[in-house]
Amino acid sequence: MANAGELLSLYYNIGVPSHASMNVADSEYAVASKNYLTNAFADFYRDKLKGMGLGKWESTWDCDNFAWMYFTDAQWAHYQTQKSTKEGLAVNVVYYMAGARAEGGGGGGHAINTALLTIDDGYEIIFIEPQYAAAGRPSIITLTPEEIASIWLVNF
Repeated sequence: MANAGELLSLYYNIGVPSHASMNVADSEYAVASKNYLTNAFADFYRDKLKGMGLGKWESTWDCDNFAWMYFTDAQWAHYQTQKSTKEGLAVNVVYYMAGARAEGGGGGGHAINTALLTIDDGYEIIFIEPQYAAAGRPSIITLTPEEIASIWLVNF
């Protein structure tokens, strides 16, 4: 479990700039496991998108649509499973300036997800490419320090 203040501190500590818009809607957040996000939830997300005909990028269904769907579905799954009494799940949407990952490979704005995980004596933030999850590929990615410093929106 993490509270709103802890979330803000954790994201600033990894290099998210202080001028980034940090929207935290709930007071306490449950923390999902990496295993859940990369297996059971990833399978659910992929199958749902595939069933809706939304499993690949198109100009009218692009990175922000994938990221918001991932965010919404993660919150819904948290509500449905009720494994915690916390208000939200520490999965969010992040906008940043991407390098080759951006559509067309030429850089520019990109939307992904992050999740807060519990580790031995603290927390870890992972970056998730929801388009990879939709395609059934490993979805955890690494952002460069420059990409982290370019984040302009974090929405919980």
